[in-house]
Amino acid sequence: MRIRKFLASGVFASALVLGVTPSPASAADGLQRAGLSSTVPDDGYCAVIDWDGKACFDGYGEWFYLLDDYDDHVPIAIRWSHQTLNGSWRRGVIYSDRGPGVWTSVNKSFEENLFVSYELCDFDVSTKKEYNCVGPGWGPT
Repeated sequence: MRIRKFLASGVFASALVLGVTPSPASAADGLQRAGLSSTVPDDGYCAVIDWDGKACFDGYGEWFYLLDDYDDHVPIAIRWSHQTLNGSWRRGVIYSDRGPGVWTSVNKSFEENLFVSYELCDFDVSTKKEYNCVGPGWGPT
């Protein structure tokens, strides 16, 4: 009986810890790989369009979208930045190595009623570096 109480309290404590831990996917800065997108954004959200692809930001829900339009076997990326109300900066890179014609996305979480800027870049998966960036595009949060 004592073991059951101990296990039950451990499971309960674990649930409490998991319940208050923020989601790293929505708040993460730095480098992230975009997932397959079930949504295709309206072109009005795509502020950076290049022969290489499209970089888009939808402030409603704060979604970044990437589309690789060129079959050159070079992944693409969005390099983004956001200045918070206290003046500090959040920055990151979202890359897609899913190939041409595939929409990918990442959901973020930013302070409301501000702006995010972003660029469309080529991306080297082996070095984890973006290069040949074009832009910037801007979008409201």
